[in-house]
Amino acid sequence: MQTKEYSTHVYEFKVAKHFISALINDDESGLTDDEAAQLWEWEQNLPNHYHYKTKMHKVFDVSPDTGEDFTRCEVCELFADCATLTVNYV
Repeated sequence: MQTKEYSTHVYEFKVAKHFISALINDDESGLTDDEAAQLWEWEQNLPNHYHYKTKMHKVFDVSPDTGEDFTRCEVCELFADCATLTVNYV
């Protein structure tokens, strides 16, 4: 998994745009069962900053300057039109 780390708790990933709704809105209706399984596995492998005392959770955001970016998706590892997904831990 390629990550660009800006601070202790912020990461960027290239993710196929069809996965974005599932990540931000928790809406997997546009995904096949295989894609949903790939996404679940990818999420399980994200850095985990949750601690019972700090109660940090993942917050997903998409960079507003995301135009066309045909590159390898870090979820499915296939070439696709990707967005830059930021994962913040708050």
